[in-house]
Amino acid sequence: MFAGRSAAELERLKSSSSVERLGRIVEDAVSEAFLFDADTLNFILVNRGARDNLGYSMEELRSLTPIDIKPMIDADTFRALIAPLLAGEQQMLTFETVHRRKDGTDYNVAVRLQLLVDQQQRLFYAAIEDITERDRTMRELQSVTNRLNTVLGNTSMAVFLMDDQQQCVYLNDAAERLTGYRFAEIEGRILHDVIHHTRPSGQPFPLAECAIDRALPEVNQVQGEEVFIHKDGSFYPVSYSASPIQDGSGIAIGTVLEVKNITAELEARMARENFNAELKAQVEKALAERDAAEAQLRHAQKMEAVGKLTGGVAHDFNNLLQIIGGSLELLGRDVAGNERARQRLDLALSGVARGTRLAQQLLAFSRKQPLAPKPVNLPRLVGNLEDMLRRALGEHIGLKTTAQTGLWDCFVDDGQLENAILNLAINARDAMPGGGLFTIEMANAAVDNLFACKYPDMQAGDYVMVSVTDTGSGMPPDVRDRIFEPFFTTKEVGKGTGLGLSMVYGLIKQSGGHVTVYSEPGIGTTFRIYLPRSTTPDTAALERRSDTISGGSETILVVEDDDDVRTTVTALLGELGYTTLTARDAAAGLAIVESGTALDMLFSDVVMPGPVQSHELAKRAVQLIPQLAVLFTSGYAEKGIVHGGTLEAGVRLLSKPYTREMLARKVREALDARATA
Repeated sequence: MFAGRSAAELERLKSSSSVERLGRIVEDAVSEAFLFDADTLNFILVNRGARDNLGYSMEELRSLTPIDIKPMIDADTFRALIAPLLAGEQQMLTFETVHRRKDGTDYNVAVRLQLLVDQQQRLFYAAIEDITERDRTMRELQSVTNRLNTVLGNTSMAVFLMDDQQQCVYLNDAAERLTGYRFAEIEGRILHDVIHHTRPSGQPFPLAECAIDRALPEVNQVQGEEVFIHKDGSFYPVSYSASPIQDGSGIAIGTVLEVKNITAELEARMARENFNAELKAQVEKALAERDAAEAQLRHAQKMEAVGKLTGGVAHDFNNLLQIIGGSLELLGRDVAGNERARQRLDLALSGVARGTRLAQQLLAFSRKQPLAPKPVNLPRLVGNLEDMLRRALGEHIGLKTTAQTGLWDCFVDDGQLENAILNLAINARDAMPGGGLFTIEMANAAVDNLFACKYPDMQAGDYVMVSVTDTGSGMPPDVRDRIFEPFFTTKEVGKGTGLGLSMVYGLIKQSGGHVTVYSEPGIGTTFRIYLPRSTTPDTAALERRSDTISGGSETILVVEDDDDVRTTVTALLGELGYTTLTARDAAAGLAIVESGTALDMLFSDVVMPGPVQSHELAKRAVQLIPQLAVLFTSGYAEKGIVHGGTLEAGVRLLSKPYTREMLARKVREALDARATA
């Protein structure tokens, strides 16, 4: 380039009057060079480099001016550019523009223009540098820089770049926020001196002892934790990773330092360390609770399995008791006047009654007894039971009852709940042979998810809690865990069936409630029973019924799959004056109904073999005979008219085994109800 010539050469060129000598110098120039007339602007000499790049011959160029190859500059603009040179106001003019080749393609150039004056004419010397490659490189570099700034600017990690003298040459936005310094305040300074903490004495920490500084001379990544000092003088802990930057030959030319403020992490770490003992205790507690929950689940599964077994046994047992009891009552008519035979029949009927109670307890435990839940006012129910409870407890045991003001009504079978409370009272009496206190407390209980999740079969919601407490001998854990199992008892032989608490357990579970037990040997026992809250109040008065047994002359269709039970029932109904038709399954019963035979009542077992179920038979029969009375019977009602252990509204059920009196009363009630329907 012209600018690269020595001052002596330029002076010699200026003083020369030979254009040829100028031409030789221009031709030998390394970059593109042009000589053109200062007045006409026509090219006089153009060197080989320029001719090759433009694609013109020298003859063609002599007819051209700089304006012809500069598409971005018109004639007026160009003359205005060179005017200061012609006026002697400026020695050199530099600018960048575009040159156009003969083939029409353009390339970027940097122009250095200087006026030369000899004895004959004024000439402009233009040294031209093709900056196409430079611009491309600059664009690529800018693109890389932009991408780097985008990446590093958006990262939360503070990033510093240092040269081989550990002087800062770059830091991203996160680094500025971390240190409190702007890049302009740190640029060119040794980073260690700016942000590294001092010794306790306040003396600077020497660079030679800084682990971060080892990354460059050792050409190795260094990681660790340090303490930096903020611009405001505060200290903060950091974790860092320092990696050397190497050139193509592997020589370390700088360091990239990534830094993260770990104040929060250190605080959390210290909190975790301080919390380890408590956490360990909580884990041990959680494991213990899990083990307890698993034990509860296993116990519940065992109770469920035993319940299925006892339910099936009780169902078959009830059918047998029905046959025996019904036959004994029929036999009573045949031995009238024979006192000895009458006594034996009464003993046999007493045994049937005991068997019936046993079967009912088994059904209660298995949750298959048919319940008739309704809104129950607990204080009223317990108040009506007080006399019976005092007799059951005896004079040596006190009775105390309390109820929360505004107590909700619960939804439960009141008769079964009375039996459950009596069973608990009898167990409490046996646990307090030397006397004591039996307490019944009633309160509202809003059970949340935290409490309910401790028990697999309990749902969150509103309950009425009945707490029954005695001051008796209490129970050890191994006994407490088994008290609800059927036939489990700690009493002497002959002093209990082991089914009382099983019945309580079954009733509560079947009613959608829950029961817990707390007991300490020598202190006493507390049963807490949670019963579902009723959405409607208890407004029903106590039912009164006549003790008179009456029959009738109506026609009853008896549907029963057990032949012996069917025979016994029809005989009992016959003695009561009724006309009976029989069917051994629901399909046969439906055929009789559809035949048009006049019927007043359908008396059907719930569980029927065959494709037609008892509830389907009843529905079809009522459609055909709207005034037909319907009465169901069952050893247990497990499907059809029972959903979740609860009778459908309006359904009448007579549980097996039943006596002649119970049968007569229930049949008469169903038949008489037609008149008021």
